[in-house]
Amino acid sequence: MTFVDKWRFVRQNMKKNRVRVFMTILAAAMGSCFLIVLASVGFGLHDSIVKDQLESSVITKIDIYGKNEADQIGFTSENISELQEIEGVKTVREIQHLGETSYHIDGYTNEIPEAIAVNFEKEKQVGLELESGRLPEAENEIVVSKDFAKRLAQDDVEEKDLYTDEGMVKTEYQYQEDLLNKEVELQASATPEGTNEPRATTETVKIVGIEAASANEYVYINTVKTTPALKRKLDETLQMSDNYTKQGDPLYGQVEVYASNAEAVDGILSSLEEKDYQAYSNLEEFKNINILFNVAKAGLIIVGTIAVLIASIGIYNTMTMAVTERAPDIGIMKAIGANPKTIKQIFLMESTFIGLAGALIGTAVAYLISFSVNAGVPIILEQIFSEEIPETLHLSSIPFLLVAISVSICLIVTILSGSRPAKQATNVDVLRALRREI
Repeated sequence: MTFVDKWRFVRQNMKKNRVRVFMTILAAAMGSCFLIVLASVGFGLHDSIVKDQLESSVITKIDIYGKNEADQIGFTSENISELQEIEGVKTVREIQHLGETSYHIDGYTNEIPEAIAVNFEKEKQVGLELESGRLPEAENEIVVSKDFAKRLAQDDVEEKDLYTDEGMVKTEYQYQEDLLNKEVELQASATPEGTNEPRATTETVKIVGIEAASANEYVYINTVKTTPALKRKLDETLQMSDNYTKQGDPLYGQVEVYASNAEAVDGILSSLEEKDYQAYSNLEEFKNINILFNVAKAGLIIVGTIAVLIASIGIYNTMTMAVTERAPDIGIMKAIGANPKTIKQIFLMESTFIGLAGALIGTAVAYLISFSVNAGVPIILEQIFSEEIPETLHLSSIPFLLVAISVSICLIVTILSGSRPAKQATNVDVLRALRREI
């Protein structure tokens, strides 16, 4: 008997019991759908956390804290060159901190930005994006963050009236004009090492660029980026010689190494350890998050499989009844010389079809539910809590891997459910079957 003949026989038998077969397929579909929808919550939250991590911190970034045995404070140009030569390193970002600075414009002051001097060519390499303007080309040109203006507070307002409960400057006391191409008075102060005399200096700087807002709306950034030339000028005025080597080269207070890709991070960390550098990578935390969510997803899939197992009871019942009802047909097939293996294959084909149809229907419904959840739940949560839900939050995600796992589980369970009735069909006695008895 060919495959086509077997399939025709299966179709003929299923048509005789359309309602029962339909209900069995429906049960398999519900079990498969439940499995996918339940596990999709784990996949969705995992994707949201991963995206949030990727947007709030660069996964290829490695922070360097210094050398274990070194007594020097800061990193020299030789250290930078040594780090750059490590295999897999894309670029090394060296940073100089300006110390205590404040910024004044038209009766408004921002006193607490994180002011740093950087190499802007390297900033572009590590992902610096501007919302407007350009990068500095002259000594006294700076770039400020998108949130810099929100910290420019009106000078003639008492502090108790100036800030919200969250410590933010109230909107009515913020600087409202566009800062691009505006000149700002930078006031820097410091106390040179070995003295108790604080010094201060003032420079007029021009804001030529404004950084793009953070992809994560909950990350608040209030920074100023200046040129190394301006940093040296301020240090010379303030007599901060301890920020430089005896040869006059700058000492960098912070260094970040960027790998060419995530796969290169582990190798770079090993090289840094060999060179006695203290280093930390966000990738370690990222791996821990992956492990946690993978365990959670596996648990959800196991729970979802229970629903498929419950559906398998219906498949077993359907196939058992099919064997009972088709006993005369089985007897005739045996009487004309049909191989017991062929009879078994026919019933396994039927149970496989039921499982496959249920899995496909369940998958289609699961996608519809997932889409509805992602579209509707954030709206409902916003109405209940009166807060905007982050765009990166996805409560449900159905990757192809989850579909493949669900279909595989459904097929395996249904085939196992139909295997015993199929074996019973091969044991039907011909004479009793022809007398319509079992």
